[in-house]
Amino acid sequence: MDAVDTETKWAASELMLRTSSSVVALAKKIAKLGTKTVTRTVSIPQTKVIKQQPQQASNQTIPNDAEQTATKSIAPEKPLPNQQTS
Repeated sequence: MDAVDTETKWAASELMLRTSSSVVALAKKIAKLGTKTVTRTVSIPQTKVIKQQPQQASNQTIPNDAEQTATKSIAPEKPLPNQQTS
């Protein structure tokens, strides 16, 4: 009786091993059919060095058409007569 059980266990193990290998082979076949190889060309950005000429001295006179900035602080204006509160 013990020998029959051992033979049955071996037969079941061999059957499971064959089944799993066929399942793996089928999965590999399906994976090959479903995937495609795509080649894309990708440009790599490169850094371009631009040399800047030295700035001229800032002590030069400002042209007449250029806007000049005020150096005094701005005082608040008085409200209009219709905006005053009594």
